[in-house]
Amino acid sequence: MSGLTGMPVPKKQDMFTVVNVDEAVAKHFPPGSKLISARPHGASFWTRTARLDVELADKSECKFFLKVSTGDVGLGMLRGEFYGVTAMYKFIPDGVPRPVGWGTYVSDPDTHFYLCEFIEMIEELPDIRKFSVMLAKLHHNSMVSSDAPTKFGFPIVTYEGKMHQDVTWCATWEESFSRQTKAFADQEILSQGPSQELDTLWPLYFKNVIPRLLRPLESHGRKIKPALIHNDIWYGNIAINAETGEPVIFDPAMFWGHNESDLGNMNTSRYRLGRHWMREYHKNFPVSPPEEDYGDRNAVYAIRGHLVASTLYPGNNNFRRMLIAEIKRLVEKYPNGYQGE
Repeated sequence: MSGLTGMPVPKKQDMFTVVNVDEAVAKHFPPGSKLISARPHGASFWTRTARLDVELADKSECKFFLKVSTGDVGLGMLRGEFYGVTAMYKFIPDGVPRPVGWGTYVSDPDTHFYLCEFIEMIEELPDIRKFSVMLAKLHHNSMVSSDAPTKFGFPIVTYEGKMHQDVTWCATWEESFSRQTKAFADQEILSQGPSQELDTLWPLYFKNVIPRLLRPLESHGRKIKPALIHNDIWYGNIAINAETGEPVIFDPAMFWGHNESDLGNMNTSRYRLGRHWMREYHKNFPVSPPEEDYGDRNAVYAIRGHLVASTLYPGNNNFRRMLIAEIKRLVEKYPNGYQGE
């Protein structure tokens, strides 16, 4: 557990572990290339990760990053990551490791992989201005793209950590976000066990709080367009490209949603960003009307982060306590629900 953030520390890969590069992975190498080395690299909560060095036909070298997991959840995680990163790469190619492929090992049908280019990274927070410009570019350019969807969701089930997201296509953002939150709430109960407080609070939260804070975004002539959302922005998923000095973002939990939901983690101290990151972002992308709801709207988006932390780290009850406290605050503040705001 990190003393600075309260977040568990991801497990570093054992550098003496033998990395098996299955033929299904090798099929994604450029023609005429050969594997030079494969060694564990980095740290991960849910997968095994490795760096692959490959010699090309012209004797030059290229590097790949390999992520491996097992079982149905592993398959879903890595498939969702490939399609999510592929969508994101279209709009910010300089800020995302280029996706190469995903699939299942020939030697073991229960083992699955995701392959992308390897980028040497400095594990520090990137320049706040550069990152904010990049994030706003992702949101804006995806929103105005000719092939942007008119509904909220995603064509492939995506995951945040080991948690599956309900990304069913929905005509309204309120419905989409409610479905996602309910799916996470169900998984949190399975992980942490039953809670009488949550049994009382959740119905009021879904009946009153979400409609009160999200429905006005699409009422009285107001509209929001779906934007491509990374959905898991925190200090562990952003870094600096060691070669260019530019920001890099990775490990998404992609879907098409309200752009502001990508700021949901920023005001939660354990994610080591802060409100000034939100302010910097809004220099590049305006706050959605009604502006007076912005603070509590962000708090609703932050609930997802509390649900994720409580679910993925069941040995720590602090995250559930934070979750309950914040839901209770919002339920007490908005007892009457949506009143035509």
